[in-house]
Amino acid sequence: MRRILGNFAYLLRGRGLAAVMLLAATALMARALGPAEFGMVVLIHTYAVMVRGLLNVKQFLAVVRWGVPAVDAGDLPTLRRLVSICWRVDWLSCIFATCVALALAPLLGPSMGMDQQQVIMLSAYSLVLLATGNRTAIGILRLFDRFDVLGWNETIGPAIRLVGVLVAWWQQSPMVVYVGIYALAFAVEELYLGWFGRREYRRQVGSLPVQDSLGKARMKEFSGLRHFLWITYWQSNVDLIPKHGSILLAGFLMGPAEAGLLRLARQFSTLLAKPAGLIRQVIFPDLTRSWNRGNSDFKLIVSRTALLAGGLGLFFVLAGHFFGEYLLRSLIGEEFVAAAPVLTLLLLASTFDLTAASLRSAAYAIGHAGKVLRLYALSAVVYVALFILCTTEMGLIGSGIAACAAAALPAIAMIDLLRKKAHSSPV
Repeated sequence: MRRILGNFAYLLRGRGLAAVMLLAATALMARALGPAEFGMVVLIHTYAVMVRGLLNVKQFLAVVRWGVPAVDAGDLPTLRRLVSICWRVDWLSCIFATCVALALAPLLGPSMGMDQQQVIMLSAYSLVLLATGNRTAIGILRLFDRFDVLGWNETIGPAIRLVGVLVAWWQQSPMVVYVGIYALAFAVEELYLGWFGRREYRRQVGSLPVQDSLGKARMKEFSGLRHFLWITYWQSNVDLIPKHGSILLAGFLMGPAEAGLLRLARQFSTLLAKPAGLIRQVIFPDLTRSWNRGNSDFKLIVSRTALLAGGLGLFFVLAGHFFGEYLLRSLIGEEFVAAAPVLTLLLLASTFDLTAASLRSAAYAIGHAGKVLRLYALSAVVYVALFILCTTEMGLIGSGIAACAAAALPAIAMIDLLRKKAHSSPV
């Protein structure tokens, strides 16, 4: 538990600082551009993130899942072959994602209210996806406990955005400058992470696998690897729906201004959404080790982490309820106060996600990735259905109601799943 808290602290420091910088950059950009143009920048960025996410296999989880036993056994040749497979998937997926984003931009852009110039911006922004072939590097850094690097990396993009937005605001720059700033920040943080992951691999394992090794290594050498990648691929797609898919859906249904308001509320709610991701990153390797060794700490780690996370989340929900409107009015302006009720509901939804973070990692560790996927797939269906229904009837507030209902479902179901597993299998 002590090591988990230490690794979590590394990431929390990075993401805490990043969250502050992102909030500042977002608030300043919203003030400078207004709801409509701010919403357009948000849609352009979210489009690229969504396409990359839909074609993201998340092989860093596989690096941890199969890399931990190899490292513990000192089996570096097996680790090298695993990493070579994942690197090959990395490059293929980022190139394919770029091609798909470029092809779909002229078709989907007008549907989100974009004119010809904005569609060109959308296409140009899609080229940033060529820099995103770093998922294997993330897995290597997690595998060797380099959470200090992962934490530091969290601050690079937000720092570039904040400095860039400050300069653009001072110069009263047009919207295209803000799009360029976001593209630069996106590319730099992705490239840095990939470079450092390769550097750590050379330090811990040796020289990078040559092209011949990449061609020889096959997924069938690792029992269950293909199935695991397939499961986590669909899991990552399901996760995208409330995070990024909702922004695009708001753009289609309600327009750029409402999409911008929803993105603004989501930006504030990342105070909880980010720690949920951090918990999953930090706790998964240790839970995998504990379960494989039959360690009794497994249940203790899962339950304590869930309770601490839920308590932290409720604190922020109350703060959002009482001070959210004042915060938005003070930081951004009166025209953005409409996002306050949604902010409180999104904080509540993030509290459910935060509580479920350790439960989800535990379910992965004990071999229930398929069941978790089905739970989150059902949650995504519920979310989309309620989003369309509630926003049609109630407007923007409906997106918050949909988020709460969908986030509560997997948390409750995973508690029941782990309880049954604990009763049937000794830990």
